[in-house]
Amino acid sequence: MFISVIVPTYNRVDTLHKCLQHLEDQSIGIDNYEVIVVDDCSRDETPKFIEDYVSKSKNVKYIRNQTNLGLATTRNVGIRASKGDILMFLDNDLLISNTFLEAHIDLYKANNNKNIAIVSDVTYQPKDLDKTNFGRFIQSRAIGYRAEKYMQGIDLADLPSNFFAGGGSSCKREDAFKIGLFEEGLKKYGSEDEVFGYRLKKAGIKIVFCPAAKLIHFDSNILPHYWRIKYIELGRYSLKTLKEKEPELVNNSLYNLLMPIDRKKDSIKAIFSKFMIKLFSSTIFRVPIEKFVFATDGNKKFYTDIVYRYITMVWIIKGFNSDEQIEKVKY
Repeated sequence: MFISVIVPTYNRVDTLHKCLQHLEDQSIGIDNYEVIVVDDCSRDETPKFIEDYVSKSKNVKYIRNQTNLGLATTRNVGIRASKGDILMFLDNDLLISNTFLEAHIDLYKANNNKNIAIVSDVTYQPKDLDKTNFGRFIQSRAIGYRAEKYMQGIDLADLPSNFFAGGGSSCKREDAFKIGLFEEGLKKYGSEDEVFGYRLKKAGIKIVFCPAAKLIHFDSNILPHYWRIKYIELGRYSLKTLKEKEPELVNNSLYNLLMPIDRKKDSIKAIFSKFMIKLFSSTIFRVPIEKFVFATDGNKKFYTDIVYRYITMVWIIKGFNSDEQIEKVKY
C-alpha cells in the first residue's frame, strides 16, 4: 500500500521545513511513500529552499503553481500528480510522529480495505495553548479533545463529514476522483475539507478516527484577533460558495440557521431560531462580548465555552452579511 503525502504551501518556508523533517523518518520506509509539495506561488524563499531540498531527497516532488489558486485547487494539483493508493492531506504547519503513516495503513488494513477515510489526532503545542483561552477552545473542537457532552451521538468509526480536515486526513485515491476532488470554487478560508468529507459520506465512505496517528499543529496563530478574520472570511466567501455548490449540506446542518429567514420554506421552529440568532448577533450584543473575549484571552479563569461558541457563530454571520471585497481582508 503506497501513500502519496500532499503538502500545499504558501509563504511559510520555516514551517514547511519542519513539516518535511518530520516526514523524513517514517517507520514504513522511504520506498512506501512519496511527498508532493505544491507551492501556491509563494513569494518568500520557498522555491529556493524546496528545490535544494528535493535535490537531496529520493521521494519528494515539487510543483509550483504559476498563479495563486487557493488551497482546494492546490490540493487537487497534488492529487492529480500522485501515484499512491492512499492520499494523505498534510498542511505545511503539521508535525507528524514517525509512526504516523504506519498508523493510517494499519487502520486501512484492519478494515479490510473497506470504504473508509481516516482523520488523525491533532493538537497544538501546549506552550501555545497555555497563552490563550481562544486557542484552548479551538483545540476543544478537535475530535480527540471534545468534552463528553459534545460527543453524544458521535461514532468514532463513522464520523460526521465536518470532522474531515486537512490536518492529517487520508482517503483512497480512487475515492477522491470518484467524488470530484476538492471543490475549487472555495478560494478562501474554510469549508473545503467539510465539502470533501460530505461528498465522501454521500458516496458511502465512512470517516474513521485514528487515535494512533499523532501530529502537532505547529502554529502559534491561535489568538482571537487572528481567528476573527478567519471566521469572517468563512462566512463572507466560503459559506456563500457552499450555499451555491452544496445547498443540501447547508440545509441539513447548523449552517441553515445562519441563513436569512424564508417564510415559505422554514418551519415555525426554524423561523424562531433564526430570529433569535439574528437578534443576538446584532452589534449591541456582539461588540461587548467580542471586547470581553479579546481582553480576557490570557486569563484561564475567564474561559467559558458558550462564549466562544457564540462569538465564532456571530463572526461567520458578520462575514456572510458583508459586501466587502476580498482585498480588504488582511491577516
